[in-house]
Amino acid sequence: MSWPSVIVLVPAERRPSLEGRIRSLELVPDPVTGDERLHQHGYSYYIDLSGGILSDYEPEELEQVRTRIGEPYAVYVSCQSMDAARAFLREVLPGVDGLVDTNHHEILQASEFLTLVDRYPGWDWRRQPSTDLQ
Repeated sequence: MSWPSVIVLVPAERRPSLEGRIRSLELVPDPVTGDERLHQHGYSYYIDLSGGILSDYEPEELEQVRTRIGEPYAVYVSCQSMDAARAFLREVLPGVDGLVDTNHHEILQASEFLTLVDRYPGWDWRRQPSTDLQ
């Protein structure tokens, strides 16, 4: 199975804050892809801070994001496992006023996403939409 991935979206003016928070985790450049790699708490991650992932969005998806947070900046994070994804997001998301795209047809407020991850520690958002949890 492929690595789980998520996209963290914030208003473009908050890019320096989010990017700084993630870079403080001691990222290292991948010599092949140019993406950033992170090894933390025994987990591995590939992180794209370029914002280029937005080009993968359909126009109507992008419009939904803009309606919620304005012009977006996006960070793509590919995580070694669901446990790795939860660990990364618990570290990076607190206090972030933005959105999390599960890459599985859901875009949730960051705070709501963190609440669900804490409330349902085994939640696999790739297989179960958040609406099935409540």
